[in-house]
Amino acid sequence: MKKLEKSDCRFPSTLKEALELLANESTRGRLLAGGSDLMVQWAAGMEPPPRVISIKGLKELQGIKEDDGAVVIGAGVTHAHIRSSKPVQKHLPALAAAAATVGGPQIQALGTIGGNVANASPAGDLAPALLITGGEAVVASRTGERTIPLTKFFLAYRRIDLKPDEMIVRFVLPKRAAGEIEVFRKLGTRAAQAISKVMCAARFSVKAGSFETCAVALGSVGPTTVRLPKLEEWIIGKSASEETLAEVEKRASDEVSPIDDIRSTAEYRKWVSGRLVRFLLES
Repeated sequence: MKKLEKSDCRFPSTLKEALELLANESTRGRLLAGGSDLMVQWAAGMEPPPRVISIKGLKELQGIKEDDGAVVIGAGVTHAHIRSSKPVQKHLPALAAAAATVGGPQIQALGTIGGNVANASPAGDLAPALLITGGEAVVASRTGERTIPLTKFFLAYRRIDLKPDEMIVRFVLPKRAAGEIEVFRKLGTRAAQAISKVMCAARFSVKAGSFETCAVALGSVGPTTVRLPKLEEWIIGKSASEETLAEVEKRASDEVSPIDDIRSTAEYRKWVSGRLVRFLLES
């Protein structure tokens, strides 16, 4: 990749070194972890930035651990690690399922959760499963850390709440409660290695025949991945009946405003959003 040869590439050995580079405009560069998104974009003709900071392998960004009712995942953890992690499979099964849909084995072994989120694509596979947890992203700069709710982290198309001198360091994701169900579904042109037309994740519980908790998120239906707060509020206390699920389908479709693009039409996306949400809540 001759274009990248023109960039000043730095390889910090610690998080502190990486944050020092980000702190100064003269050394600040585009962060590169797995590169499964950025390298493809650059190879396709997008000009690489003048400076690149490789954060691949930084130990401070690695690891998955359980902590005080949450699963903490380092920003440098790969999709392959996420999908095979026992704590993720047990406590965040929608995230494990989403990680298993990212490209093929090579991409899953290379791409990272931090890179997937930082890319901020509305078709990013992990975002819906992250949003339903009610979790947080922790970002760091040379001056310290700050924590942002994931529901407020995605600001606009390809834009997240991240300052130029900050990087994502980890995600703190509450475990599903006892009795809660988590599910994820992605629809694409092909059965595998496809960019999504629509995807959906849900975390919910039913007690005594009625919905007790509910969190639903959809991807590829707008400029960012979205939760459905109106639907989530409406469904609590409603019976898990055919009548309720029919209304769920209608409300989910009404709550999204997708667009036409090369992968699908707005009309199809609205219709299938309702169908997907209903399908998951019937699980």
